[in-house]
Amino acid sequence: MGKVYIVHCIDTEGPLYETLEATFERLRNIFEIEIEPTEENLRKLQEERISLGGKEKEVSKALDNSLLSTFRNFSDIEKMLQKLNSKAFREELLDSSGKGWVCSWFCMEHVGFQGENPRMRVAGWHSIYDWYVNKIEYSLGDIVGWHYHPLPVNGDYNACGVNYVGSGNVFEILARNVIDRQFFPAIYRPGFHTERPDSHWLLEQWIPFDYANQSVLENVQYEQRDMKNGRLGNWVGAPTSWEPYHPDYADYRKKGDCKRVIARCLNMNTRMRNITPEDFEQAFAEAESGKSQLVSFTDHDFRDICYDVDLMRKMLTEVIYKYPEVQFEFCNALEGMRKYFNLEAASCNLSVELQNERKCMSITADKNIFGTQPFFCVKLFGGRYVWSNLDFIDDNKWSFSFDRDSVELDQIEKIGIAANSTSGVTDIIVIEIRTGAIQRKVLNS
Repeated sequence: MGKVYIVHCIDTEGPLYETLEATFERLRNIFEIEIEPTEENLRKLQEERISLGGKEKEVSKALDNSLLSTFRNFSDIEKMLQKLNSKAFREELLDSSGKGWVCSWFCMEHVGFQGENPRMRVAGWHSIYDWYVNKIEYSLGDIVGWHYHPLPVNGDYNACGVNYVGSGNVFEILARNVIDRQFFPAIYRPGFHTERPDSHWLLEQWIPFDYANQSVLENVQYEQRDMKNGRLGNWVGAPTSWEPYHPDYADYRKKGDCKRVIARCLNMNTRMRNITPEDFEQAFAEAESGKSQLVSFTDHDFRDICYDVDLMRKMLTEVIYKYPEVQFEFCNALEGMRKYFNLEAASCNLSVELQNERKCMSITADKNIFGTQPFFCVKLFGGRYVWSNLDFIDDNKWSFSFDRDSVELDQIEKIGIAANSTSGVTDIIVIEIRTGAIQRKVLNS
């Protein structure tokens, strides 16, 4: 008999402020419905008392109070976390091994945006990561991952861009994470649930575990205006089973030979692609027939996560009674992948050496890393962060030359190097050039 691993992903973006006028603006953008923004009209729409040509239920769901109620500052989020992180709340439902609920926090940073910020999102380097890193309950099994929103052309904080590689922003974020915070992700959640070829190939170089697939059985949800033509995550045709898969090089929705693994991850309580009791039953039925399954779902930290968790536990409880012999386990996003694929946590043991009178650096791993090369970055005097490719020397060995064609060593304040092993153990090395001090950190071991 198989087992069901259950993973709760949280897109961790910080507080969100939305006015009544902004709510009706979303209504117009999503459904092409123009209605005067009043509290009375809002109630009528929620109660399906305004004729919308067949869109009444969809609109009512999008305007549900549980979705409109957002935390507008970190103080409100902290109050919610006091309940969420309590042992009593986590253990209201125990898994088959007697363990309580586990959360995976995929942190993003609002940096590089230059336009309007109508939702008052918290901006600044490391602002969200730094706040959460001291609030997360690691003792309960929680873990930190990475979440990224590509920059839009107009620069607005609430807009949805499409470029990862082209903007350079993604590389600076990762470089600052490595050098400033000795952090590099092994698990990932895409912004707006969307992947495209450039993000697909970027992830394939460095990040082994990707909670992205939002393929649903009823693809009618893709017909909403802001989701047509592949916008906001085209997962049509991706696997609808709960088995993580290696994607195809040319199309991330198809099974293939890439090293990265993509898990199916549906929404918890939104207007689209929500996980249902039938989805849980699908996983438990497969496990009963002998195939283990990894069920994952996602929500946001600016809404009441406790409310969403209670919804999931209610669905789960109903399925547990139907399949009493099936074992299930609450896991974080890294642990779930390791257990599903039976991976043993092992470091790739990065080491570095300056050679040829400090004009060249060699980087070595004692076993295969995930991807093709470590993530190599530098912080220049003056504060600029730069990512760069490495040269291949041999199996598990790379080099970087410091010269006028790349960057001279005397221009560099710090060097950062990071690599994941195939099991998601992260090796990080930060070198301060003037003093020669070396910081080494191993995550997820």
